[in-house]
Amino acid sequence: MTPAAFIPARLRDGAGLLRAREFRNVFLAQSVSVFGDGITPVALTFAVLDLTGSGTDLGLVLAAQSIPLVGLALVGGVWADRLPRAAIMVTSDLIRAFAQITGATLLLTGAAQIWQLALLAALHGAAEAFFRPAAGAILPQIVPAPRLQQANALMGMSDNFGWMVGPAMAGVLVGVIGPGGAIAVDGATFLVSAAFLTTLHVPAVLRPGAAQGFLTELRGGWQEVRSRTWLWVMLLRACLVLFIVIAPFQVLGPLGLREHGYGAAAWGWLQAVFAAGMIVGMLIAMRYRPRRPMVTVALTGSTAIAAPLAMAVFGDPWVLGVVYGGRGISVGILVAVWNTTLQTKIPRESLGRVTAWDWMSSLALWPVGLAVAGPLAEAFGVVPMCWVSGILGIFASYWALLVKDVWRLRPAAVLGGEPEPASRSV
Repeated sequence: MTPAAFIPARLRDGAGLLRAREFRNVFLAQSVSVFGDGITPVALTFAVLDLTGSGTDLGLVLAAQSIPLVGLALVGGVWADRLPRAAIMVTSDLIRAFAQITGATLLLTGAAQIWQLALLAALHGAAEAFFRPAAGAILPQIVPAPRLQQANALMGMSDNFGWMVGPAMAGVLVGVIGPGGAIAVDGATFLVSAAFLTTLHVPAVLRPGAAQGFLTELRGGWQEVRSRTWLWVMLLRACLVLFIVIAPFQVLGPLGLREHGYGAAAWGWLQAVFAAGMIVGMLIAMRYRPRRPMVTVALTGSTAIAAPLAMAVFGDPWVLGVVYGGRGISVGILVAVWNTTLQTKIPRESLGRVTAWDWMSSLALWPVGLAVAGPLAEAFGVVPMCWVSGILGIFASYWALLVKDVWRLRPAAVLGGEPEPASRSV
């Protein structure tokens, strides 16, 4: 059966989840805030370039947001398994609204300096470190287990619709109201998201025993990861690909387009094409049930290497648009399959910590990749660094397929089944 034949019926079936109040409010909160998040990377990128024109400064500001996200993710994971997850998400939204509105004010008044933008980006990243584990763990509390992959696909579609429309709007907003005005829009969306999330009534997670010390619970989260070879191997793989390929291209991409005479509109258009591809991928994922989910994740994730190689060979935004569209479809499938695998293989009371290990380990070297890309591009050129990133990315992408447990892992026999015990190694 072709994708065109099954997508409409499956989409209608999945959309029925929106009749459930709690899922609908989470869905709407994400839809609004992600639209703003889709604007900010483009606006912030060109705000920094307008201030100094330095690729090094751009990498440092982008890295400033990632460093606390990595450093505090495990702390956020522990608290996501201790405290009401909805309350954590609301608090994080309010803090990020403050950071974005403050940064927008500095830019609009002409008072912004690089160190200020970096500090506010760090505050944003710190709040996000608590939001992500809570958001990743709350879905199984409000969605019946047999419908988790549909819910993940719908959330991914919402996420990427925002990333499609947001960057497309960013180029226009930057031109009309400036980077500061565009970032202010993102700040407002966090306030709207917080309003939706305050209405949630989420059932408590039943913990098997009394609350333990912070370090004990932190080690418990690591034990959940370490006891599953497929999990820690795929986390390491993601860490390497993000460091070698995806993070550097957040700097190399805008610099390369700028060298060819393109600006914020072209970079925003590419992000929108990628997000549109992800929506298609999520639609496919609403029905697709891979027999080897981690092989699917590895293969779809390997499409990241196409972007730097296309920049090195062509440097044309139209060619990059084709690459970004195809990669978006692949990553849309990846995200739905990966999230559903975690939600059906990890005990619910540990899911916040495992989600935190997912974010922390995946992004551990992300700030380094952002920070070094600018200086290396200035020293050796954008095109040579794209070649280096793409070629090394081939090895970073495919080595995990040599691990037997990556091939052996099968999805839950029934998506509504119980997560596997923490002590079981797959």
